[in-house]
Amino acid sequence: MTESAENLGLATILKELEESITTASRVPLSNKVLVDGEAILEYIDKVYAALPEEMKQAQRVLEHSDKLLETVEGQSKRIIAEAREQAAQMTEETEIYRAATERAETMLAQAERASIQLRHESILYCDDVLRQLEENIERMLNSIHKNREDLKSFKYYSLEEE
Repeated sequence: MTESAENLGLATILKELEESITTASRVPLSNKVLVDGEAILEYIDKVYAALPEEMKQAQRVLEHSDKLLETVEGQSKRIIAEAREQAAQMTEETEIYRAATERAETMLAQAERASIQLRHESILYCDDVLRQLEENIERMLNSIHKNREDLKSFKYYSLEEE
């Protein structure tokens, strides 16, 4: 991590970040990992330094999508917490408890499916935005190439002594 962001390619920075996350310690009984927040923030700073303005715009779109996903996940967690709370309060009779447990499990499954669906939709949205950005950049590059070719046809493009 001694190289500056200008010397590192975006793919290299992202690969280092990915390696940092995949090698991080796992939280027992979950899919979560423990990461060094400062190290992750350093990687993010390097990525921002390496991004052209068009990519920063795409990043803002992704951040908006992430906030939407966080909101959905928060709602899912709230629904799950409410389902668990409701199940815990219904312990007086075996039949009522069993019915509450089944209902809570159904609510948990529904919340999980909704969370997965929203994540999927967010990813598709981000992919579409990045595809559009890629197409715009390709059009710009083609236009630049054509303009350079047009310049070569000008009389004074190359000076030859007569």
